[in-house]
Amino acid sequence: METPGAFAAVSSKLNELSAVRDPIGLRPLYYSRKIGVTAIASERKALWRIGHINTERVLPGYLYTATSRGLSKRCLFRFPRPRTEAMTLDYAAGRLKRLLQRSTQLVTADVHRVAVAFSGGLDSAVTALLAKQANLEVELLSTGLRGSTELQTVEKYAKALDLPISIETYEPDSLDPFIRRIIWLIEEHDLMRVSIAVPLHWAAMLAARRGHSVMLCGQGSDELYGGYYKYAKILDNEGRRALASSLYRSIIEAPQVNYERDEQATCPSGVELRTPFANLEIIDFSFRIPLEFKVKTGNDLMRKWVLRAAALKAGLPDEMVWKRKKAIQHGTGVENAIRKLARKQRLTTDEYLANVGKSISRQEEMP
Repeated sequence: METPGAFAAVSSKLNELSAVRDPIGLRPLYYSRKIGVTAIASERKALWRIGHINTERVLPGYLYTATSRGLSKRCLFRFPRPRTEAMTLDYAAGRLKRLLQRSTQLVTADVHRVAVAFSGGLDSAVTALLAKQANLEVELLSTGLRGSTELQTVEKYAKALDLPISIETYEPDSLDPFIRRIIWLIEEHDLMRVSIAVPLHWAAMLAARRGHSVMLCGQGSDELYGGYYKYAKILDNEGRRALASSLYRSIIEAPQVNYERDEQATCPSGVELRTPFANLEIIDFSFRIPLEFKVKTGNDLMRKWVLRAAALKAGLPDEMVWKRKKAIQHGTGVENAIRKLARKQRLTTDEYLANVGKSISRQEEMP
């Protein structure tokens, strides 16, 4: 279970069925048990169609064994509780840079050409730079709604990285069919999850048309280094212990919050999504980095200080190193456009998305 990689595996022998996921939880896998029958699938909708309505996740790092007598699970891997160690920011940044370089080489060892889902933000910029330094042929891909803030700067940042970029824009009027498709794919109708999945789906489609089999992204960074503003509020309002607990919980919950959604949104295009940050060595070291190298007290608007320092060491241009985070659902304009679609139908956003979910729930093929 300590070998790098993303996998969900099922095997059978005689009257025994076994299932396991990688310890980070990058690939989804679900199960259901009904009247002595255990069913396992990578999509919940497959279980729903055979009458297994109450589904559960196969937990990352666990081995599940099902027989006619019942279902058991055994833990093969568990993340240890974080214990920060004394170190300088310079040491932490240097070590993190080397680990990210190694992880990038590992996740791209079988390819010579990759796409990078590129927003111009810190995470995607670091990912692109490290892929370039690994001597890969790199193409940046940016997608969003016409006029979105994110697309206004990506060409400039691509030029600074000296990397080619392909940009694809969508009109707000074309959004509804993609919302239907994404809700069908991710099997949920939560606004934030849909708003993040749509531009990732667009990027994967563009990657496939551009002939890529692998697309890199910066997913996992915010959870490791305190990228979301909520972490600054937790530190200021509740203290260091609460921040440490929240960051740890974010890593444990990342499969169901992030990784499953991203895999489901991108895999139909035939492009494999890989992220250098989702690496056991990197996670282990990040647990030991002092909290003040991630989030500082006093309404920290930057955060992720250690990653910014690592990016500087790697040679990322200053403008990208010190760019503030903007969530993908806002930068691409998708979340605001979904709200407008709901208002046109005189519905709340939740009502609109729930109605879409009901309308496509029984479809057997992707909309």
